[in-house]
Amino acid sequence: MHIVVTVKQVYDPNTPPALLQVGVDGKSVEVRSGSPVLNGYDANAVEEAIRLKEKLGATVTVLSVGDDQAINQLRRALAIGADKAVLIQGPSALECDGALISELLAAAIGRLDPVDLILCGKASSDTDAGQTHLMLAERLNLPAVNSIKAVAIDGSGAALVDRFGEDSLQRLKVLLPALLGVSNEINKPRSPALKGVMMSKKATIPTWTAEELGVVNYLPSTTLLGLSVKPQAEVQTHLISTGSAESDGRALAELMVQKGLI
Repeated sequence: MHIVVTVKQVYDPNTPPALLQVGVDGKSVEVRSGSPVLNGYDANAVEEAIRLKEKLGATVTVLSVGDDQAINQLRRALAIGADKAVLIQGPSALECDGALISELLAAAIGRLDPVDLILCGKASSDTDAGQTHLMLAERLNLPAVNSIKAVAIDGSGAALVDRFGEDSLQRLKVLLPALLGVSNEINKPRSPALKGVMMSKKATIPTWTAEELGVVNYLPSTTLLGLSVKPQAEVQTHLISTGSAESDGRALAELMVQKGLI
């Protein structure tokens, strides 16, 4: 079995707001401290691919579209057990356009050995669009199931998956090859072992360009015109403790009147 995982490098979603600011171009984010990280849902997808590999003896290939910095996330995937990784030169961060990224990924997958299963995160933490992997499935003419909570491969080679529905949990049987968009409830990603980290640093990761992949109309379908961030609301806390619930309530009402809230 050949499993392909798509990953994206993103700004760390846990970065304190005070360390973020809009770039001078009005369309980018500048982070004053910290490094980019692997998108959380994609980390779950990598982990699930490695678990399937350990159970079934599969081969795992990881793909990422972006600049040279994205190689760091590919090496992380190799460090925890992926077999191969490929970087596809293309837009990164908020410049990513789902249609273009899916076109590049589809072209790259077409150059690989036959693929049985594609695992993707259900969305990325920077845009939260959740569209790229579904566009990819359409380009490859594959069935796609999103918001996956659990996956197993049965004796016939089909995938048995649990997915979140509207106030429900659905169990589906999906014929392979197929694409699955995983949720973070599916697993807890492991940390790379030292041996894996050392091996990943020595690994050769090829870089494919759009021209090599035959993607000639290298234009996004959407363009980010501007970015704005809501200012942080000022929060004031007043502790009222007068000794009794009745007097506390009276004092609270008086304070709300003073503030013009009632």
